Formats: sequence, C-alpha cells, structure tokens
Amino acid sequence: MSRKLSTFLLAAVAAVTLSAPLAAQSRSTIDAGTLDGAVAARPANNRAIVSSALTSSSALTTAASLGLSRSALETRIASLDDASAQQLAEKILAGGDSTVVISTTAIIIGLLLLILLTR
Repeated sequence: MSRKLSTFLLAAVAAVTLSAPLAAQSRSTIDAGTLDGAVAARPANNRAIVSSALTSSSALTTAASLGLSRSALETRIASLDDASAQQLAEKILAGGDSTVVISTTAIIIGLLLLILLTR
C-alpha cells in the first residue's frame, strides 16, 4: 500500500471514530414527564395545529408582506383537505425544516480528506 493511501485510510478511520456521539449527547435535559405533558397539550386536530401556527403574529406579519390578510389565511386553512392538513401539521410539529444540515464534523472531515488527497 502506498504511504498516501495508508495515511488517507488512517485519517478516514480516525475521523469516523472521533465523530461518534459522546455519552453526554445521548441524555436529555428534559425529563420524560415534561415531554409527555408537551405531547398531551398538542391540539388533536391537524387543522387546529395549522391554524394556530399560521395565525401567529410572526406568520401574519409575513403573510401581510406577501399581500395576504388574516381572513384570506383562515379561508385557505379551512379549504385544506385532510391529507394536506395532516402533512402541514406534521411539518409544523417537526419544525418544518426540510433543508440539509452539514455538521461541523462533516466539514472538518471533508477538509481533511481534501488536504490529504491533494498532497
């Protein structure tokens, strides 16, 4: 094996090993009772979840900047079918973020590999 390849493999194995979650990351700072209470307090109706999120002050401000009034939002929420309401409610409860997040560890590993491969 060439020295370059062995160095590359060693760096890759070290990066994967060092990026494993630590024991402190697996524990929650919120107890199970608080989490259960938050889930129980969630509205049962998907349309109510969507309505409460889209009629918040920040959502209404954003809608107004797009030319939508509160009544127009309420009309559109009422016209959602059950599948669409459920899909929106799930996105709202999950944070609604569908973007890819690259962790710092992944960036460091990528830079290390780039450095090792260009030498």
